Amino acid sequence: MDNVNATTNAPSPKSSNQFVTAVWAIVWKDLQIEKHTRQTVSLMVMFSLVTVVMFNFALETELDAARNVATGLLWATILLAGTLGLNRSLAIERENQNIDAVLIAPIDRRAIYLAKVISVTIFTLLLEVVLVFVFIIFFNKPFWQPVVLLVLFMGTIGYVAAGVLITSMTMQTRAREVLLPILLMPLVLPLILPAATAVGEMMHIEPDLSIIRSMISLVAAYDLAILATGLFTYRLVVES
Repeated sequence: MDNVNATTNAPSPKSSNQFVTAVWAIVWKDLQIEKHTRQTVSLMVMFSLVTVVMFNFALETELDAARNVATGLLWATILLAGTLGLNRSLAIERENQNIDAVLIAPIDRRAIYLAKVISVTIFTLLLEVVLVFVFIIFFNKPFWQPVVLLVLFMGTIGYVAAGVLITSMTMQTRAREVLLPILLMPLVLPLILPAATAVGEMMHIEPDLSIIRSMISLVAAYDLAILATGLFTYRLVVES
């Protein structure tokens, strides 16, 4: 009897295929929209370049000071540009009631959340590819190291997962563009602090690997927690 109940409650291959298909369809839609409009990634990249160039000229006479704050500046630029990207993705979903059409579709709400996380993560990672090269050139720091790239990747997932959840919560409010950074920044602070610490430690000539491992563990724990929260609560968020 227990085996029968376990078999009955287990997700069928058909439902799993439908979930994956729905996720891929939404991701593909977002990628095609970006391919034709080129608004989200280009906006993020241009804002980031202006920010980096501005700080580089402001700190030009203090090269040592500039290199010391390079890690913090990198994460600050990612956060600010990522917020612009989330706001732009929100605006695209509101245009022509795209989000309403997606919600009407008979698909699992978790698929919508996961798809938006994947698509915005792709956009943010494209931004970070550009930023890594820019920071290497301007600040002469080894941001190409595999551990640094791993932390950037993991930090991006957690940041975007939290950002998509907050974006969906503020979508129907009038002050959505203002509420997004106000609500998002405190939420991602437990993620950014260990991520920035790990990247900053890697910039040292002899980094402390124990500190880096512990910081990466905190980032991974945050990613899992925020993804689980989003998957379990997204239905309530979009239907409220």
